[in-house]
Amino acid sequence: MPPEPGPLRDIDLPRIAEFKLGNGLAVIVVAAAGEGRPLPLVSASLMLRSGSVADPADRAGLADLTATLLAKGAMRGGKPVDASLLARQAEALGGGLSAGAGAETMAVGMTVMPAKLEAALALMSDVLRHPLLQAGELDRARTQAVDGLRVSLSDPASLASRVARKAWWGVSPFGAVTTPASLQRIEIADVTAFHQRWARPDRAALVLAGDIDPATARRLADKLLGDWKAPDDPAPDLPGAPPATVASQLIVVDMPGAGQAGVCLLAPFVSDASVDRRIGQVANVVLGGGYSARLNQEVRVKRGLAYGAGSSAEAQRSGGMLMARAQTGNANATQVARLMRDTVLAMAAAAPAPGELEARQTNLVGAFGRRFDTTDGLAAVVAERWARGRPLSEIQTFTRELLAVTPDAVREFARQHWGDANQMRLVIVGDLDKIGDDYKQLAPAPLVLRAADLDLDRPFTAS
Repeated sequence: MPPEPGPLRDIDLPRIAEFKLGNGLAVIVVAAAGEGRPLPLVSASLMLRSGSVADPADRAGLADLTATLLAKGAMRGGKPVDASLLARQAEALGGGLSAGAGAETMAVGMTVMPAKLEAALALMSDVLRHPLLQAGELDRARTQAVDGLRVSLSDPASLASRVARKAWWGVSPFGAVTTPASLQRIEIADVTAFHQRWARPDRAALVLAGDIDPATARRLADKLLGDWKAPDDPAPDLPGAPPATVASQLIVVDMPGAGQAGVCLLAPFVSDASVDRRIGQVANVVLGGGYSARLNQEVRVKRGLAYGAGSSAEAQRSGGMLMARAQTGNANATQVARLMRDTVLAMAAAAPAPGELEARQTNLVGAFGRRFDTTDGLAAVVAERWARGRPLSEIQTFTRELLAVTPDAVREFARQHWGDANQMRLVIVGDLDKIGDDYKQLAPAPLVLRAADLDLDRPFTAS
């Protein structure tokens, strides 16, 4: 039996200051909390409100490749600096340069000592504003991405997650799945156009977290980013659309020779702006947020059908999705799918016991609090809120709202969103010969596909 959770400790919440430059760039300063002087480090993130949801429909992966190319060379002081020299310049400042894209963000970042912050911000500004975006670097980055994707798509659990995303979101930008074919369609002109469209100060933010004060942040931001001019045309909005869920309640993908089967269950979740989002977060961790959560207890602990089972909740601007996952033997795939569905449905039947709920709330609060232990974590918490257009004040109320969720509220949330099996979708990927025909009992008219013929560039037939 796992040990009983200890008492919750108060979280030292950070002090946050925010302001805008004249060009529209947001500056957010997060002072490290706690007693005494903070560690002499500052994590800096220069972000754009852009990301994979802005990828053209036939070029999924464009935002990721664009972000990768940011760190592969930039104009500095009127001279081109290649990837190797750029990396050495970053290392000379005592930190590494990171660049990446998420669903709705693209960012470059560094963590350095305060004395090196101005030089680090100058480098980051050049990388984001004046990248070289060379065709040769695109070819190398694309080859690496395609190789990694092909390995991932050969794994039944990984493929099941991708099929599940496409099955739930459909034609919505949140349903886009990067494939080798979509990457091969991307040319350097696409990367250049994407950068020109989204890299603008009125869609950007500078987040500084750690040993930094607002006055210093304002001085550095004005000096290094104040001359960044916004285009005359209005800033573009990120696209978004609600789920366009596939009509079939069960999708089975035959992957001959697969040694295991990947199983996913999908169910509705609320949008990021919903007043019930905290209840949903707690309900999700009761269901599948750790070893003691219900899915893992039912699938692994009680029956030994998988090494683990869990769930994640995705709240986007235009809707949400719950995804439960497990990997199991092919012969057990139907049983695990049925068990996962029954476990989710049971959430609507009875409220969690107080001890069960308290343990999961403690898990959530602890995970949130640990993010404040590092300057990187501080910056990430704030950046996430900015990227979603959420008020930064949510950071101050997050713990209180989680702990206010009651057992009855969890049950009611589950009743509203997870109480109807017809609203759920199941995905099974594995060797159909070994899975057998029992899967046909899970849902009427299952959609059966072959992994070799699967086209994730196109949505499945939506309801």
